[in-house]
Amino acid sequence: MKKLIQLIINSGYTIIYPQVDEFLGIDFPQLNCFHSLKNESKTVKNTGQFLKSNLKFISQEFKPPIAIMPFKPSAKTEKICQKQNWLVLSNPAKLNRLLEDKIKFSQLCHQHKLPTIPHLVAPLDQENFLLAQKKFGPKLVLQTHFGWAGNSTFYFESYQEIANKISPNTLCKFSPYLEGYTLINNCCQTKFGLIQSPVGRQLTGLKEYTQNPFATVGRQWPSLAPQSVINQVVEVTKLLSDKLLKKYDYRGFFGIDFFVHQNRVMILEINPRLTASFGFYTKLETDNNITPLFLFHLAEFLNLDYQVDFDREQSRTDSSLIVGTEITPKDKFGKTIAQYHQTSPIIKD
Repeated sequence: MKKLIQLIINSGYTIIYPQVDEFLGIDFPQLNCFHSLKNESKTVKNTGQFLKSNLKFISQEFKPPIAIMPFKPSAKTEKICQKQNWLVLSNPAKLNRLLEDKIKFSQLCHQHKLPTIPHLVAPLDQENFLLAQKKFGPKLVLQTHFGWAGNSTFYFESYQEIANKISPNTLCKFSPYLEGYTLINNCCQTKFGLIQSPVGRQLTGLKEYTQNPFATVGRQWPSLAPQSVINQVVEVTKLLSDKLLKKYDYRGFFGIDFFVHQNRVMILEINPRLTASFGFYTKLETDNNITPLFLFHLAEFLNLDYQVDFDREQSRTDSSLIVGTEITPKDKFGKTIAQYHQTSPIIKD
């Protein structure tokens, strides 16, 4: 880890992370060229707005060359950075938008024979709703193209329930409502290959922390899932990397959400960027002297000539050292209102 940190420092770049959301921070004091800038404005909602509002401050306060690490790529961020001659430490916004589109991503998975929950993609109307019920049963889950923390996912048993929630003729993904649980896998696509984390448990829909049954309210390590399930997650992640991410020249940090139904693992979605858990997860890695995926992400986009013991890094998948729980309660609008950390898991079986 120390060698990689020194290589990043020696790159000469001043690395800036615009922390737009107060709950998506990261603390990494060992990397003295890395600066997390907190958002002081209630009107600034994304990295592009943040950079536009802080152009003068960044230019005056930080030594060039400057590299910007956005939480989520965007065309506006890219345009500003290009104009300022700043390096962007993320994949292209166009690629991010393609993979983060819940409907297009599920279609890509289907094309590459990757396991997903059975689904039907069609415009929302009563005819298609009834067709999906005939195909999947009366309880349906509907998803639209984009969303955050479950705010684009809905559960319905009748077409009449949809009023005021999804506009008619909106393209939707219709899926059956299944009993199960969600797992997460933070990863990094490097020039040496894919590095996967130990599998974590996503905390979804816990009533004491959210009104939305699909809202993410935290995560925990270990996942406490059966080994056979963990093996499936590792294998499917590798397949997704080989069949899809390499095709689009994806690199750096990403996370995958999996749904487990009757011990069968299916891909829910990909977060082709830094994930909501990356700050907390990086702390767990650092506290246990495991080289953070975050550092590999920086090394990839800084185009550093670095070396790794790849077999050792791949073996982290089986690490029992990563232990911790992050809880992020949501309000009725799906916004995070607090953040708690503890060493014991919430879900124990």
